[in-house]
Amino acid sequence: MGIDKNLLNKFTLLYVEDDDVIRVELSQLLMGFFSNVLVAKNGKDGLRTYLENQDNIDLILTDINMPVYNGLDMIKKIREFDKKIPVIFATAHSDNEFLIEAIKLKAQEYIVKPIDIRHLLSLMNEIATGLYHDFLLEQQQKELIKYKEIIDLNNIVIKTDINLKITYVNELFCEISGFDSEELIGKELKDLKYSDMASDIYTNLYLNILNNKSWEGKLKNIKKDGGFFNTDAYVMPTLDETGEMNGAISIQKNITEELNKKREIQIALMREKSGILSRSKEENLEQTQIINDLKYKLERAQIDLEQSLKNVNKFMYSNEKYQIEIKNLKTELALFKKNSNTNTAFKLSKESSDLRLENKKLKEKLTEVELNHEKIVLQQKVNYEIKITELQEKISKLEEKVDNMKSDEVLLQKLEYWKEKANKETARIENLEKQIIAHGDANFMSKIFN
Repeated sequence: MGIDKNLLNKFTLLYVEDDDVIRVELSQLLMGFFSNVLVAKNGKDGLRTYLENQDNIDLILTDINMPVYNGLDMIKKIREFDKKIPVIFATAHSDNEFLIEAIKLKAQEYIVKPIDIRHLLSLMNEIATGLYHDFLLEQQQKELIKYKEIIDLNNIVIKTDINLKITYVNELFCEISGFDSEELIGKELKDLKYSDMASDIYTNLYLNILNNKSWEGKLKNIKKDGGFFNTDAYVMPTLDETGEMNGAISIQKNITEELNKKREIQIALMREKSGILSRSKEENLEQTQIINDLKYKLERAQIDLEQSLKNVNKFMYSNEKYQIEIKNLKTELALFKKNSNTNTAFKLSKESSDLRLENKKLKEKLTEVELNHEKIVLQQKVNYEIKITELQEKISKLEEKVDNMKSDEVLLQKLEYWKEKANKETARIENLEKQIIAHGDANFMSKIFN
């Protein structure tokens, strides 16, 4: 047999040897194969190590002839705690008289010194294989017990004899049906059938079982109070040691509540669907009206803003015009001062003064218009912010209504379209707001009128 290093690596070894050289060299080698190697230098030390780690040690390799406690004395003490742990004795030729005692201590193997490493590992591999198989078997047994408990707790279990007469029912069946187990023992499986269930179902079930075949389907079982409960059932034959059918076992899951819930859900969905369809027409008209109102308000807001911008441009044009005229007059006045007499210069100076006065009045008028316009712009800004907030609230409400109408696919598509339109209009408002803010800035307006 080959050495399965991965298998050996699942186990912990206790190695007891009094010879220092042999103990160090062999323990280092064994550490390359086992998950853990615990080392002791004599029987007393080995016993102490075992007692400290007995839940983890899987295999013992020990010399026989050692001081304090020999290997046999140590194993005698260990057997008081563990009757099954595998033991390999390492013995010299002179220790043959101890072998009978070793056999009495249920030693699995012995190996003669000097130790052949390959032979030792081969023996350990065989023992580890057996340990691993025992471990797997134990785990399977535990799983089977756990599985049986789960089945018995969560499912209806019924057992019968070769004539399909009931020999056992679990507590869950009695709890659901209302029958005591004594009332059911001795009855046939078909005696559990509810009156309106087709008889051929049990006929087919019986034929399958008597021919060593399993049966699977739905059953409608009677209750003691005259009611019924529905189950998903799996019925299979049980066999004796010779492979002959000696009875049957039925494992059933109560699905009455599930069926009732399915019916309730179906009815609720039908009602909900009909309600949605009736609401959809009304809500669709309502949404259309809301969208149209929003579109109208957005259009009005755009018109008002455009008119405000036109007024600003008009004031800008007028101011530029007067500035040019004043500049031309100043130029003409300078020429006349050079080329004309004092009276002419005085007359021109008077005209220039009049123009300055007129220009001053015009500036004052423009300042007044600027202040009024700034107030109008600020008020419009506030109004538009209020409108934007209102529109956002309405859009949020529309989104909530959209979320509540997801079951109507056609309507959802329409609402997504209007939602997109509303988002675009919102973006337009935000752009208009930015323009208002830009043109309503005090620094910007001062630049226009200076």
